[in-house]
Amino acid sequence: MEESLQQLSIAVAPPTANAESSKLRKRKKKKSKSKLPSSLNALANSTSSLPSQKCVEARFPWKVVIRSGRGRCAIATRDIKAGELIVSEQALAFVLRSSYRTAACHNCCKDFTEASTGIQCQQCNHSFFCEECWQVTQNLHRDCCPVIRKIGDIAAQEDCDGDLLRLALLLGLKRSSLFNESSKESFDSMGEIKGDVLVPSFHDAMGLQTHRNKISASWRSSVRKACERLVDHAASQISDFQNSAEDLEYLAALINANAHGMGAQGVHNTDIAIGIFPFVSMLNHSCRPNCCFSSDRNFMHVRATHDVRNNTELCLSYINLYEARDTRREQLATTKHFDCACTRCTEPLTSSVDRFLEGVVCYVKGCSGVLVKQPQESPAAQPPELWQCDTCSGILDATLSSGQVRPLAERPWNLVYYAQERLSAANLVYKERRFKEARKLLEDFLLEFTGKLHPLHVLLFDALTPLMNCCRVLGDAEGGTKVCRNIINSLEKVLNSPCIELANFYLCLGEMYSERADSVDSSAILAKRYKKQDSSPHANGVILCHEIRVHTVVHPLKHGRCLIHVLGSPVNEFT
Repeated sequence: MEESLQQLSIAVAPPTANAESSKLRKRKKKKSKSKLPSSLNALANSTSSLPSQKCVEARFPWKVVIRSGRGRCAIATRDIKAGELIVSEQALAFVLRSSYRTAACHNCCKDFTEASTGIQCQQCNHSFFCEECWQVTQNLHRDCCPVIRKIGDIAAQEDCDGDLLRLALLLGLKRSSLFNESSKESFDSMGEIKGDVLVPSFHDAMGLQTHRNKISASWRSSVRKACERLVDHAASQISDFQNSAEDLEYLAALINANAHGMGAQGVHNTDIAIGIFPFVSMLNHSCRPNCCFSSDRNFMHVRATHDVRNNTELCLSYINLYEARDTRREQLATTKHFDCACTRCTEPLTSSVDRFLEGVVCYVKGCSGVLVKQPQESPAAQPPELWQCDTCSGILDATLSSGQVRPLAERPWNLVYYAQERLSAANLVYKERRFKEARKLLEDFLLEFTGKLHPLHVLLFDALTPLMNCCRVLGDAEGGTKVCRNIINSLEKVLNSPCIELANFYLCLGEMYSERADSVDSSAILAKRYKKQDSSPHANGVILCHEIRVHTVVHPLKHGRCLIHVLGSPVNEFT
């Protein structure tokens, strides 16, 4: 995810204001003859199925039901096999991330190649199109070019994200097109199935939750100002623009809560675009998901990663799952506005793999357990740090004298803090692309803290990927291969499920075997061995999975696992 999005400011206007300004807004809406103002709020607060749900149920094996404490849930209507399609959906609207705006077509999200770099719009200088789409959309696009060109300045001046404003504008234009299609107060709110793909309606998106009441006041102020300026400019440039500033704020909040990353750059997973997929958004989160999603151009595909029994809820993962429990729950509460109560998050920590992600090797001689930080009964409770072993039940706290067990400097609370500082320093050098120095720092970090932190600890794992990349950049495929195997081993132990990370690292492993086989320094015997390793079932499975972009689930014969190359993920930066 791009760092620029981490600076995002999002605002949603309060539902009411003083009476005088409210009357002014009503008069403005009356002049624009908007036919949807009331439906925006009404549909967003709905707890029922989306308008096109019947289309989904007729084609795909699930339905939406209301469950206490969960709200709307996607429930299997029959037994589903691993790899089976849950839904394929076309984006209602999407935009290329600004940093990848030259990577794909802004109309169909088709990746550009060196031979075909796309046609740049000479008016806005922001949008690029493939030749086919340019012929179809150039007239429509040019109508909004002056507005698109202005968004960058508005976003910078109001401390708001430009990609958010662009996507809100596109949704607003879709809303305007509904008014222009008919002079009637009502119109068809249903989407349709084209082939095997669901094409959602604007009304489907309006049925999604926005969580506007949970967005901070500072973000509201930022986007309120940006939307006011955007509407003023759009109204003067786009004919029949049927949106007020409040409408765009509403759409910004909807994007904030429901946008998904999409697209791929080259052979590695990179979100190059963000889009709205109303029915993909119907699947709730779980830290032990039974489904995953992938994108192909402007389509999102969801497939089962396990066999699913009839009447079971279908779930996706919204976040990185190789994180400590408290980190995951805090991220979900902050960005998605709910407290995760999935089986992984509610399992006792003493029996969960989560304890290893934050655990420190127990100091008691002969004990093979891990010390885990215990939750405090109250914020003011003393001592400030309390750690207990999951095996010998030994307890360490900050009041212990330095003469007991180990020097105070190596107490778990100090050890973790020091490890965080060391890893941050190494990552800073890595981000500056000083790969030789970064490799040394990362290797020293792993050497010092391996044996002190649990082998599956998040900090140790987070050092492996940049170390592998350093090895590859420096031409050390052998070193990169060893690190990659450690990454795969950790992922399989912690996640125990097909996922984007596992597939990616299997793919990297196959690539590095190929690099070693092609090396001029390799003997014929070694080259033959590396070629064989590169063509082993797990490597072939991942490469095939990558090539078809998760249109199937691959079961490598010798490993008995499903490997899925997933390209999509919900966008967390908008919150």
